[in-house]
Order: sequence, then C-alpha cells, then structure tokens
Amino acid sequence: MTDPSTEPLDVLDAAGAHTGRAKPRAQVHVDGDWHRAIHIWVVRPGGLVLVQRRSLDKDLEGGKLDVSVGGHVRAGELFVDSLREAEEELGLTLRPGQVEYLGTVVSVRAYPDLPVPLTDREHQDVYVTRDERPLNEYQLQLEEVEAVYEVPVARAVTLFRHGEHVAAAGYDSMRRPSNALLYEADLPSQGRELLAESLERVAAYLNGEGASDIAQRPFGAEP
Repeated sequence: MTDPSTEPLDVLDAAGAHTGRAKPRAQVHVDGDWHRAIHIWVVRPGGLVLVQRRSLDKDLEGGKLDVSVGGHVRAGELFVDSLREAEEELGLTLRPGQVEYLGTVVSVRAYPDLPVPLTDREHQDVYVTRDERPLNEYQLQLEEVEAVYEVPVARAVTLFRHGEHVAAAGYDSMRRPSNALLYEADLPSQGRELLAESLERVAAYLNGEGASDIAQRPFGAEP
C-alpha cells in the first residue's frame, strides 16, 4: 500500500480556490496549507447513523470518533473520484446519485504539541447517503478504521455537542462485535462542534428537509 503521507493534495487558498500547486499530504499538514476533504455520513434504517472510530495509528486524533467516511481529495481528483473513500474505508461502493450534498465546512485544527507540529486547514464537503446492509458486512480498512458504531442521529448530535454518553452496537476491523458505551473521552480533541453541526444537518435531512436547502445555509448559521 502506498504511504498515505506522500499522496499529493491540491493546495487551496482560504476561499477554497485552487492555487495551481500540489504537495504531499504530510507537507501540507506541516505547512498548514488549505486543502479539500470529503465527509460522508452513512444513515441506516430507523434513523441510525454510522460513526467510525479512527485507527489507533492515525497521525491525528488516533482512536477517536469521527464521521462515517472521511478522507482527503487527492490532487486532480473529481468529485466522483473522491467517493473512493467510502470503498476504501468501509467497503461501500457509492455513485454520485447515491449521495446528497449538505454543505462545506471550513475547519482549522492546530496540533502544536506533536513532535512535528501540524496544522490541518480543510474545506470539508459534507454528504449523506443511505445504506441498509447489516453492520457486520462492512469491510473496514484496518489502517484507517478501528471500528464502526450505529447510533440514533439525535443521540449522535448530543454526544458530539455535549459529550452525553450513548450505548452503541459496533463491529471492529476484524468483523468482531465491538459494542461500546461512547462518551466524551472518545471525542476528538478538536472539531467536535463542526461534526455536531454536520449531524444536525443529517437530522434535518432525515426529517424531510431538502438537501439543497440545507446546503445553502453556511455552517455556523442558525437552522
């Protein structure tokens, strides 16, 4: 497998426009360059949403809870190409017509205390998709995902927003049951508020609000 730290990323400006330059991912994080990422929330029957636990080996927020599918958009990739992240992380093949756009998050996370200080500046395009397969049929990529859990969307919001614990059914990357009580210590050190707002958009979508209407609201605006 190719070292993910060497994958080339397009360098963006603060507004999200291409600068015409590309750098390896590791250097982008060291230099604090703006780049693009894709976030996909997977919703399931009964108003459940998948929450992933990041691999313990990840350079940022290892072992912490995160969006169902998340990854960098590589240099030169089109939207349809970036959907590969769902297959890489969960074994879930998606096509453009199976996802709905819910808006773009502008995210800045700084990690000055790491051996090599990093700053992660991202424009995160947020999508939602529906999937009904049994939880134990997801094929998790060990290098990326430690486990996945299904959580009622409303409880996922309060978990990320307020740290309120929730019991969740889960499976790990070895396809073993991994049920857990998810609580505040499982949350990432930074960015949890933006994840909560993304989940609130997922909840609005499940309650019948149109994805295009949701996407028009800037993040940080009142619903």
